[in-house]
Amino acid sequence: MASGGAVKAACFHMGVCLALEEKGFSFKGGTLQSPKKLENAHYPIDIYVGSSAGSVLTSLIAQGYTLSEIVDSFMHRKKKSSKLSFSYMNLFSIARPQIYKNIKKWFSSKKVANGTIEAFFKNFITLNSPLTTEGIEKYLRTKALKTNKFQDLCVELYIVATKLDHSAKTIFGPRSLTEGGYCAKHHCDYNTITPISIASAASASLPPFYQPYPVKKKKKIIYYTDGEIKATLSTHVAKDAGADLIIASYTHQPYHYTKSIGSLIDYGMPSIMIQSVYQAIEQKIQTSRRIYKDKGFVLDTVSQFFKKNHLPEDKRKLLCDQLSQTLDYNENRDYIYIHPEPKDHQLFFGDHFNLSPKIMEQTVKSGFKAAIRVLKDYSF
Repeated sequence: MASGGAVKAACFHMGVCLALEEKGFSFKGGTLQSPKKLENAHYPIDIYVGSSAGSVLTSLIAQGYTLSEIVDSFMHRKKKSSKLSFSYMNLFSIARPQIYKNIKKWFSSKKVANGTIEAFFKNFITLNSPLTTEGIEKYLRTKALKTNKFQDLCVELYIVATKLDHSAKTIFGPRSLTEGGYCAKHHCDYNTITPISIASAASASLPPFYQPYPVKKKKKIIYYTDGEIKATLSTHVAKDAGADLIIASYTHQPYHYTKSIGSLIDYGMPSIMIQSVYQAIEQKIQTSRRIYKDKGFVLDTVSQFFKKNHLPEDKRKLLCDQLSQTLDYNENRDYIYIHPEPKDHQLFFGDHFNLSPKIMEQTVKSGFKAAIRVLKDYSF
């Protein structure tokens, strides 16, 4: 599971993947007709879930590209790897000018109650961002993807995007993971017909940097924004797809005070806003992790109670099985969360959209170090 965070997150995920390779993991990929050959198949990864920037990277890995090919191309290390090279032209695509439509929209937009600065902005600032993720879509469709159909891949790839006009998200992928194509628990539906490039562009449409991305489905246009908005880590997708080990990589690590740097109050509104967003995201992640641990604690408490009181073993197993089903808990499924170290201030203050090879290499190293730090406590 690779989360969002623009170029910075994509590079961090690359470092995490390199660390996983060093630990013996391998990344399956390629098409059904031409699957990638694995040199090391001890711990193969064959389910990928990506959101925003993470959707771009997971799409490339699922296509069968090696990590070295992706890293070398993004950092322009080798000319032969230029096929995947990513530029600011891909990152910042200017929306087609629609002057008449914008003027009409400005005059016909619904007004809200007057009297406050907020009302002024809502009434008169009605234009969208001039940037779109069309460049990302074109990059994937014309340059990077070997196939643009989820079903043609020999692995399962899922991309998460948030619906602009509904409190719900869409999971783009090769198949629906719930009966009927809708999951009420996670407020999401499944889309199996949209191409990979369009799904990724929709997932990467982070407001207010990019315009919401339109996706056509059954003669209806649905607008999407960044996949991280509705749910930070959609680990339930990997769980529903049948993964027994779920590795989540994310960069939303809040700043932790150090005397040498001081308070963020001295760094202005951008740093304060990033800190606020990261704090909110971290809280959501920690809450989700705590709930999962609590479920395990409940089952363990029940088991210990039966054993201490010498109650029938068959009844203990029956009750634990029913609780596991009710709580949606599987003791044989593990989660690993990889994020920047709390004292990695360079990454926190780093530019999210910087394509400098030097900066990207530093971020890849941050991801590698963070993953090694976490993975050293696990025995696979």
